Amino acid sequence: MSGYKTESLFGPEEAEQQGGYSHIIRVAFESGVDAEFDYLISDELWPVEVGQRVEVPFGRSNKIEVGFCVGIGSEAKKHKRSFKLKKVRKLVDKQPLLDSQLMELGRWISSYYVCPLGRVLGAMVPAAVKKGAGVKKKRLVYLNTEARGQMAEIRSKKQKQIVEYLQNEGAFDSKSAVELDRLLAAVGCTNAPVKKLAEKLILKMTVKEVLKSLPSIPEGLAVESKKVVLNKDQREVLEHINGEIENDKFGVTVLYGVTDSGKTEVYIRAVEKVLEEGKGAIVLLPEIALTAQTVQRFSNRFEKIAVLHSALTGAQRNVGWQKIKKGEADVVIGARSAVFAPLDNVGLIVVDEEHEPSYKQDTLPRYHGRDVAIKRAHLARAHCILGSATPSLETLSNCRSKKHFNMVRLTKRVMDYSEPQMRLVDMKAESKAKRQVTLISAPLEKKLREVLKRGEQAILFLNRRGYSNFVYCASCQHTLQCRNCDVTLTFHKSGKYEKDSMQTVMGRHMHSGFAVCHYCLSKTLVPRKCPVCGKGMVMIGLGSQRLEEELKGKFAEFKIARVDSDSMQKDSYYRLLKDFSDGRIDILAGTQILAKGLHFPNVTLVGIISADTCLYFPDFRSNERTFQLIRQVAGRAGRSEKKGVVFVQSFLSNQPAIQFAVAGDFEGFIKEELKHRKSCNLPPYWRLAAITMRDMNFEKLKEACAAMRERIDGIVDVDGLKVIVRGPVPAVISRIQRFHRMQIIVQAPDATTIGRLFSRLRAMGDIKPVVKVAIDIDPVNLL
Repeated sequence: MSGYKTESLFGPEEAEQQGGYSHIIRVAFESGVDAEFDYLISDELWPVEVGQRVEVPFGRSNKIEVGFCVGIGSEAKKHKRSFKLKKVRKLVDKQPLLDSQLMELGRWISSYYVCPLGRVLGAMVPAAVKKGAGVKKKRLVYLNTEARGQMAEIRSKKQKQIVEYLQNEGAFDSKSAVELDRLLAAVGCTNAPVKKLAEKLILKMTVKEVLKSLPSIPEGLAVESKKVVLNKDQREVLEHINGEIENDKFGVTVLYGVTDSGKTEVYIRAVEKVLEEGKGAIVLLPEIALTAQTVQRFSNRFEKIAVLHSALTGAQRNVGWQKIKKGEADVVIGARSAVFAPLDNVGLIVVDEEHEPSYKQDTLPRYHGRDVAIKRAHLARAHCILGSATPSLETLSNCRSKKHFNMVRLTKRVMDYSEPQMRLVDMKAESKAKRQVTLISAPLEKKLREVLKRGEQAILFLNRRGYSNFVYCASCQHTLQCRNCDVTLTFHKSGKYEKDSMQTVMGRHMHSGFAVCHYCLSKTLVPRKCPVCGKGMVMIGLGSQRLEEELKGKFAEFKIARVDSDSMQKDSYYRLLKDFSDGRIDILAGTQILAKGLHFPNVTLVGIISADTCLYFPDFRSNERTFQLIRQVAGRAGRSEKKGVVFVQSFLSNQPAIQFAVAGDFEGFIKEELKHRKSCNLPPYWRLAAITMRDMNFEKLKEACAAMRERIDGIVDVDGLKVIVRGPVPAVISRIQRFHRMQIIVQAPDATTIGRLFSRLRAMGDIKPVVKVAIDIDPVNLL
C-alpha cells in the first residue's frame, strides 16, 4: 500500500519558468501508483480538459507513461517551486474520455474502495476504446473552391471526370468530402490523376476515422413483438416509478417481484418514460448470458440501443462506446462495467437481479456494480431501480433505514400463472435405498420421463463444473491436490476416449481427461493407481459433466445439452438457447448460467441436483446464496399455462435455508437469518472490510501481517474508532498460485468508520516487508 498524497519525484531544483509553458495539469496513472503528479503543459498543446489522457515522462528514468488529466492549475509563472516540473509530451485524446460527472464518480470509487484514482479511471474506459480497436482511417477528397479558375484549364479526360463527379456530389468542403475509394471506382481510374489535381491545389484531401460497424446483438432468440397489457400490480408499480422520475430527484425503488412477475416489462415502460423526458437509461444485468433475450426485448421497443459487455469483440465494444459518446444511443444495456457508459443526461439506471454477487468486481478496483449504480444515479439526480425476486439483505435494510429507498412489490406471476410446485428429495434416504450415489433421484427420474413423453422440456441445474471434484484413494485417503494451490483438483473429461492410456513414471493414467485446478488453471494427468499405496484411485463428487453422462445413459432417446463455461464457446451459447427455444433440445443441464433471466414457456420441470453446494462454503452468506439460488432456478419452471414442478435434491434437507426456499417463505428466512447476522455484527447491521495479504515466502508474509495489524490497532486507539479487528489468520484457501494468503477482517458499525480507518491507513505508505495487499470493502465473500 502506497501513500496517496501528491508527491514529487523530482530533484530539489529551482523552478525554471520557460516561455511557452503557462499551465500546470495534474495527472493520475493507470500503473497503480497511489498518487497524483503535476506537469507543465505547453501553450501549443493547450487547452487540455479533465478526462483527457496525456503522455508524460515519469520517474527518475523518465519512462513514458500515459495518464489521465485529473486537475488543471493556474498559470505556472505564478508559482515558485523547489523542484523542476516535467513537461507533457503530447495529448493522447482529442476529446475527454470521461466527463465531469464520471470523474466525480471515479474519485468516489477511489476513496470508498481504497484504490488509486488512475486505476479506477483506467477501468472506467474499456481497453478497446483506449486502443482504438476497429478504427480505420479513410481518405476523403473535395474541391478547392478557391481554385475554380484552374479547373477550366484541365486537359486530362480523367481529371475532368473527377472534377465533374465531385461537383455533382457537392463535395466543396471537408464535411461534404467523398471517400477516395468511391471516387476512384466511380470514375474508373488510379490514384495518379487525383495526385496531379492535389499538386495543382484543385483538390484537397482529408482523413476521417471510421469505426468498423459490427452487430453486437446476437441473432436468434427473437421475442415476439406483441402488445403487452399490464396487470393491476404492474400498473401500480409503474405509477410509483413514473412519479419518482417526474420528481426529477434522486431516489431508489426496490422492485421486489416473484419470478415471471413481469419486472422486465416494468423496466421497459420506465425507460420509455425517461426517454419522453429527453433523458437516457442504463440497464445492468448480472450475467453476459442474460443479454441475449433482454436485448432482443429492448430492441423491439427502442431504436437507439448500445450493448456493452466483455463477450463482445474489441471493435464491437469500441463501436458501442463511441455510439453512446456521440449521442447516437440513449439506452445502454450491459454487465456491471456498463454503469460507466458515457451517457449524457442519465435519467434512469436499472439493476436487474440486484442480489447477484457477480456485480462485485474481484480485481482492482473492487467496486460493487449495484452500489456504484446508486451513486451514479445520485450524482445525476436520476432514479435507480433495483429489481429482484430475492433482494439482498443489505437492500432490504436500506429500505427500512434510508429515506431515498422505497419498495414496491409484484406478488403474482403475469397472466396469473401459478407458482411451480416444490418437492424436496432427501438424498440421504435415496442413497441408502439404492446403495449407491446417484445424481438423479428416483422421483425426479420418473417425473422427467412423464414430462418428456408429453413433449415438454426440462432444465437440470448443478452449480459445479467438471466430472468429479474429488479424486482420492479409498485405502490410504490420499487426495489429488493442486501443487500451486491448497485445493483439490477437479476431473474434467476431454471427450476423447483413448484405449491405451498414457504411461509415465507414475504408472498408467486415466483416459480421456485431466485434473484441473479452478484457481490457477493448471492441468495434470490422473494416475489409475495411488502414488502412495498403489491401490486404485476413485472419483467422487458431483459435476455437470457427470450429470450429462448419467442423463445420456438414462434418457438416450432424447436430445440433451450441457451448458457451462467449459462447453460453451463464444457464440455457441446463443445458438444452443435458440435450439432449446425451438424445441430441438429436450433437456438442458448446466450451472448457474441457467439460473436466471431465461424465459422458456415449454419448460415444466426443473431439477436442482444438489441444493447443498453453497452450504459447504465457510462463508457467512452461504444461507442467503442457497435460498436465492433455489428460488431463482425454480422460477424457470411453469412460465406459461402449463403448470411447473421443481425437484430440490439435498443431503441436508433439514437445513433452514433449504426448508424456507422450498416453502417459498422469504419473510421467514429473512427473520431467521437476520438473528444470526445481528448476533455476530455482520452485514447488514455492521460493515465489513477484508485485507488479504499474500507472498510466496510465508515467514515474510507473517511479519508483514503482524505489521499491518499493529498499524491498524494504532489508528483505532489514536482515533478512538469503534471497530472489531480479527486476524491475521490464514485465508480459507490458504495458498493460490504458490502465494500464501492471510486475512485481516475489519468490522465497523457504519461506512464512515471504515472510511476513516482506511483513509489513515492508505496515507501511511507501504507495509514493511513489502507483500501484495488487496483491500476489499463490502466483500461478497471471505474466501
